[in-house]
Amino acid sequence: MKKQYFVQYSDDSIKNRFALPKDMFKSIDVGIRDIDTDYLLTLVQNMFSFPVFFVLESVIFEHIEKIILERNIPYYNLASEGIINKIDSVETLEVICESTVDLVLNGLSVFIFFGQGLSKGNLVPTRNWDKPIEFKNLDFEKVDTFIDVHEVGLTIFSKNDKYNSPRKVTHYISESYSLDMENSDI
Repeated sequence: MKKQYFVQYSDDSIKNRFALPKDMFKSIDVGIRDIDTDYLLTLVQNMFSFPVFFVLESVIFEHIEKIILERNIPYYNLASEGIINKIDSVETLEVICESTVDLVLNGLSVFIFFGQGLSKGNLVPTRNWDKPIEFKNLDFEKVDTFIDVHEVGLTIFSKNDKYNSPRKVTHYISESYSLDMENSDI
């Protein structure tokens, strides 16, 4: 039996988790129980071309850092024990997607950015317990799509008309998964 996912327009509470320019992005939630590497890898490959940037705020598992070092995957260090990777190959994408799933299944978020002229140093997030997550040095005009990957799915913030509605997003998800029509905004 295929794993089910749902697709909905994002709730305001989800949108308000981030300090994003007003009305610049459409926001879509994709929910899936037990997110896995294949799901994320297929979605990213179907939606984007290279390079894609992954922001792993906290690399809490030694094996993730070890794999990244062993495979000579370039990264930018974050002050909070995290890393930012510029992904420009399928092999690297597979490794980072696997690490991402490891982190999100343990309660952490990972951010994925796609756009023109982005640089690793500008993707550093700042968190305060009483304020939305901010990317202070980021020029959002350069961002086409931003994805917040979390334990129960992901939230897609995009300017791109290819995936600015729940129905359109379903075209980028692997056919190995089935859409829960009853709980989707379709």
